[in-house]
Amino acid sequence: MTAEMVEVPFVDLAAQYGTISEEIGEAISRVLSDTGFILGRDLSLFEEEFAAYCGAENAVGVDSGTSALELALRAYGVGPGDQVITVANTFIATVLAISYTGATPVLVDIDPQTYTMDPDLFQAAITTQTRAVIPVHLYGQPADMDAILEIARCHRLVVIEDAC
Repeated sequence: MTAEMVEVPFVDLAAQYGTISEEIGEAISRVLSDTGFILGRDLSLFEEEFAAYCGAENAVGVDSGTSALELALRAYGVGPGDQVITVANTFIATVLAISYTGATPVLVDIDPQTYTMDPDLFQAAITTQTRAVIPVHLYGQPADMDAILEIARCHRLVVIEDAC
C-alpha cells in the first residue's frame, strides 16, 4: 500500500511579504547605500527602539541567537570551570553558546508531555560547578518557568531563556 502525500498549508509567505515588501526594499537599499552592514545606523536605531519597547535602558543587537546566548552568559561571568544546564533536545546553537564561553554544557532530559526541560531532572543535575540554566521553549510549548525559577533561586543560578 502506498501512502499519498498530502500538502499541508503552513504559512503564506507571499501574502506576508506582500504587505511589507516596499518597506523591506527601502530598508535594504538604505543599508546597502550607507554600507552600514555592521554596527551601522539602522542597528543603532533598532537598539534604541527595542530598548524603549522593552522599557530597558539599553539593548544590544547581535547577529544570531547563538551570539545572544553567549553574550548573556559572558555578561554574567560564566566561563571555564562553570557548568550550564540545558535540554538534550535543543538545537546545537544553545550548546555551542555555552561552549564558546569555556563552560561545560550539561544536558538534561525533557518532560515527555511538553518536550521542554523537566524541572526534577534539572534539579538533580545541579552541582557545585553549576552557574546557569538555559531552559528552551520549543514547539510553542513554554518551559515550566515557575518551577525552573524557583529551583534556580534556591541555588543562586543565572536563568537565560532560549525562546527561538
